[in-house]
Amino acid sequence: MVYQKKFKEVLLSQPHCTLGKRGITDEFITHVNQLLKKYKIVKIKALKSIANKNNIRDIASEISNLTNSHLLDVRGKIFIISKNPIKRQN
Repeated sequence: MVYQKKFKEVLLSQPHCTLGKRGITDEFITHVNQLLKKYKIVKIKALKSIANKNNIRDIASEISNLTNSHLLDVRGKIFIISKNPIKRQN
């Protein structure tokens, strides 16, 4: 329940970090891991130079796998990952 409230706050907030044209580097993964440790739920925006409608879900999945986190949501070029899974309410 607490995580769902936190998810809604993150959904409406600014992205925590931006995935740039250099792509998924070791430094980026380290930075995302630090953000996950601090915030538990992280919102990431991918620039249009690296992401499009066809590959954004693949990029988000790869980042969530590399950071051992769960992919919660993908909207446009923005996605949200979390250390813990969140069950959706019906």
